[in-house]
Amino acid sequence: MTRTRVMVIARHQLLREGLVSLLSGRPDQEMVAQAGDGQDAVRLASDLRPEVVLIDMELSGLNCVDATQRILCASPSSRVLCLAAEEPPHRMRAALDAGARGILAKDSSAEELMRAIGALSRRQYYFSPSLTEAAMLACREPEALQVSAFVRLTPKEREIVQLLAEGLTTKQIAAQLDVSHKTVASHREHAVAKLGLRGVADLTRYAIREGLARA
Repeated sequence: MTRTRVMVIARHQLLREGLVSLLSGRPDQEMVAQAGDGQDAVRLASDLRPEVVLIDMELSGLNCVDATQRILCASPSSRVLCLAAEEPPHRMRAALDAGARGILAKDSSAEELMRAIGALSRRQYYFSPSLTEAAMLACREPEALQVSAFVRLTPKEREIVQLLAEGLTTKQIAAQLDVSHKTVASHREHAVAKLGLRGVADLTRYAIREGLARA
């Protein structure tokens, strides 16, 4: 029997370990890695080249959309399945534009999870029935995306805005991303100017509204 190599990326340990437990005992699937944030996920995907990547849309460090894009750049043969709760349509559209091949509701059953993984392993798309209407809305109304962070900001600006909203200082972000303090400050200032905001507090509120960070 051919086994599907799966990687799980989820911010919350309980969700992550629950998914790993569900998948680890199955003869048709092989758990190759798990990660708690988007940056670790990109590194692991580059090394391990999983066939299916389950990725939570609530990620710390690097948002789901940019993590998806980087994972697929590092491992083009991987297929990404996003795990969503109450996501606005434009975020789902951004994830699909980044290369995700499906969106699975977090309240899905284990049986539906297996169907979704099976569909992606066959190079098909999968959308939870409960999310299909929102996904269709995202595709029908692309103008909603035009005002989102996934169009107005560059990937690096989004990453820095997210880290600022998560409470990191400019110095800490520079160390984490291995760039200079000046580079981080420049991206921060560009984001503030593009969005017409006034500082880190405004950026934090914006990041929460856009789903880049959680309240």
